[in-house]
Amino acid sequence: MKSLRWQGAPPPDNDALSHAVAMVLFLVLAGLLGAWIDSLVGTGPIFLLLFGAIGAVGAFASAYYHYDARMAGHDADKPWTRRAARQSAEQVSP
Repeated sequence: MKSLRWQGAPPPDNDALSHAVAMVLFLVLAGLLGAWIDSLVGTGPIFLLLFGAIGAVGAFASAYYHYDARMAGHDADKPWTRRAARQSAEQVSP
């Protein structure tokens, strides 16, 4: 069976659109959960704001760690990375 992805498509773990959708979806779902809890408890938008803030922090933390992992993979075999690894190895051994 032929693959439905075109040849120049980025891999799924490296796709900016999938990260953006995950960010927004996580934020919206957390806000909806907070609104649902507010309707059950009968409070104002306390849980909506609380879960919305937790969703925003989680979404940005996820984006940061995805970015950090991608940059570490990108810089893995660069000259400045090899030099830093060599210097730290020299400092460890007496």
